Amino acid sequence: MKKITLQHLLFVLFCVPSFLIAQDKNATEFTKCFTDEYNAQLLESNPNMMGSDAFRAMINTKIAEQQASGELNRRIVVTIPLVVHVLHNGEPIGSGPNITDAQVLSQVTVMNEDFRRMFGSPGYNTHVDGADAEVEFVMAQRTPNGCATNGINRVNICQDGTDGSDVAFWKGQTTWNRDLYMNMWSSKYVGDLSGILGFAQFPGGPAATDGVSAGHTFFGSSDYNDGTFNLSAPYDKGRTMTHEVGHFLGLLHTFQGGCAGGDGIADTPAVDNPNYGCPTGHMSCGTTDMIENYMDYTDDACMNIFTNGQKAVIQAVLASTRSGLGSSNGATPLSPENVDAEVTIECFSAVPCSADISADIKITNWGTNTLTAATIAHDVDGGSSTNYNWSGSLAYGEYDIIPVSVTVTGSGTQNFNASISNANGGPDARACNDMDSKSFSASGETYSTSEIHLALTTDNWSDETSWEFKNEIGTVLYSGGPYNGTTDDNTTFNETFTLTSTGCYTFTIFDAYADGICCAYGNGSYELQTGGGDIIFNGGTFGASEDTNIVVNSLSIADYFLNNSVSLYPNPATNVLNIKVTDNNMPDSYSVYNMLGQIIRTNQINNNGDLTVNTSSLSNGMYFIQITKEGNSISLPFIKR
Repeated sequence: MKKITLQHLLFVLFCVPSFLIAQDKNATEFTKCFTDEYNAQLLESNPNMMGSDAFRAMINTKIAEQQASGELNRRIVVTIPLVVHVLHNGEPIGSGPNITDAQVLSQVTVMNEDFRRMFGSPGYNTHVDGADAEVEFVMAQRTPNGCATNGINRVNICQDGTDGSDVAFWKGQTTWNRDLYMNMWSSKYVGDLSGILGFAQFPGGPAATDGVSAGHTFFGSSDYNDGTFNLSAPYDKGRTMTHEVGHFLGLLHTFQGGCAGGDGIADTPAVDNPNYGCPTGHMSCGTTDMIENYMDYTDDACMNIFTNGQKAVIQAVLASTRSGLGSSNGATPLSPENVDAEVTIECFSAVPCSADISADIKITNWGTNTLTAATIAHDVDGGSSTNYNWSGSLAYGEYDIIPVSVTVTGSGTQNFNASISNANGGPDARACNDMDSKSFSASGETYSTSEIHLALTTDNWSDETSWEFKNEIGTVLYSGGPYNGTTDDNTTFNETFTLTSTGCYTFTIFDAYADGICCAYGNGSYELQTGGGDIIFNGGTFGASEDTNIVVNSLSIADYFLNNSVSLYPNPATNVLNIKVTDNNMPDSYSVYNMLGQIIRTNQINNNGDLTVNTSSLSNGMYFIQITKEGNSISLPFIKR
């Protein structure tokens, strides 16, 4: 019997071999499945999820209970309702990441063949330890709020899909109740990022992102290709999702702990390293590797085994952490209705540097009758409504897109609302899908400043990071990076952008590896502030790039500052900093800010002596001094040494 805790396994994987993480960044074969890296981060804030000693103890107890009661020997199949979120960029169905219904359903077919060890299918095996896991998957037939669905939720994320942070955001926006559905995501991002085919969230993690993800070229099986599939061999048989669903139901990689314990399951032989291809007869750890196991890294065509020990873990998880899936009514069909039109809002965004918002209003027919006409209405905060009389021809499950643009006159947090009525000239059978709403903060937040300050802390791969600061016609005013990957890793850089006119400016940060600067490979971050220390934006989690638009309506320098040369000396300062002005026309006051925008000192200026600032008690580093005259101000940076 192999004995090793999952928490220890994850410690071995993530905390010891730093060379492996470095290779992970540069070699495809180490990133086929991103599940371990993903869940190691989640475990920090979810200490009782899979990966903890507490979770392992709970599962072991549940397995023992099921073995003692004989439950594992009874043929009780657990049926799991699933929803597949197809994340795309507005491509026609069947093009790029907007995969066809047939490709989605082929994936479900393969999962049922594999988890049921279905005779006559590629998922069948005659291995002595091979098991029918007694789990089946069915497409959802009703949404969490009780409306009709076919289980395929197509979502236009309005971007190319290679930005990991944006896709992570959309996962959180699209998740259905994880206690009633298994959420699956197909997207371009997963498959395009350095050889990652997919990843899953272990049981017990946060609800908003719970489920399994795969790149769209690894989602589905070429064995059932109707000519519309775009799949990538040798991972074209649907086993990426079989593998990830195994993680979702509590299974580790067979090579997880190497020869020290494998995956902690007795009937899966320990494996020293992942197997690739189909190396029949390969031996490690003194035994022949079970290269056919779904939880290894072999080619899709090589896989066909879940063991009895793995089945015990799966059934224990389904009887505990994921017990809601087995009792869900998510796959129970609703009574058919002749007229059932749905409205949803997609591609909702603020137009950069304007007071406009744009959106796609999507209408879908869930009625048995063809949808030919409807009234679409939209408003902001329940104000004046704009109506659109739609006409067309939508069969059951088909949809149409209506793009709209609205100029917002208010400010602060508001709601954009859309509704559908008069479907086919009459009432709609189900009201649960007749309205949708999106909250937003009105575009047009402006700043009065003559400077923008950037504080950038690099991650472990500073040579991947660069940035630029542009004006509204696209001229690059300032730029930086890539940084030196030897000396500039985990280093803070401070920059000041001097503004000479009002208008819209854009700061863009780039990452050459498309994984941002936080948090898988170091805790990089960046922050933009006004000259007065007001925070404009801070972050670090993004993909290939991220834009911040900054609208400046005033340079915040009155005639006083234009006509008086205000300067600081000495800079850097040690014990004192002097404010120098011309014409002996003194300002009213000054305030000293640290890099977090916090005021650490304020003083009124009544005479020449007040123009000397005592800096002896300040810690070494960069600060800003905001000098005020009659309600106007200017901020100047200085360094304390």
